[in-house]
Amino acid sequence: MSRILIIEDNLEIRENLEELLELEGYQVETAADGQYGIEAANAHWPDLIICDISMPRKDGYQVFEALSASIAERQTPFIFLTASAQESDLARGRVSGATAYLTKPYQPDEFLQYLASLL
Repeated sequence: MSRILIIEDNLEIRENLEELLELEGYQVETAADGQYGIEAANAHWPDLIICDISMPRKDGYQVFEALSASIAERQTPFIFLTASAQESDLARGRVSGATAYLTKPYQPDEFLQYLASLL
C-alpha cells in the first residue's frame, strides 16, 4: 500500500483529499502547514507528496527545498496542488523541479489516474 503525505492548510480541502485517497486504498498522512509537512515527511518518508503552495510557517516552495535532497535520492514524486493558476505561478512551479504543478479544483478521476501512474 502506497503512503501519501498531504500538506495542505485548508482543513476542508485536506480532509476531502484524504478521504478520496483512502477510499482508493492509499495510506494517507496529513500536515496542516509546511513546517509540519517537513517534519511528517522526515519522520515517515512517503511514497508521494502532495503539497499546497500558500501556507503558514513554510510555503510549498520552502517545503520542496527542505526535502529536495531526499526527494531526489528516493525518487519521490512531489506534486504542487494549488489554487494559484496565474502564469507566473505556473512558470515558477514548472522550473521548481517538482514532478507536477496541478491546480484546484481538479477532476477526482483524472487526479487519481495521474497518481496511480506515478506510483
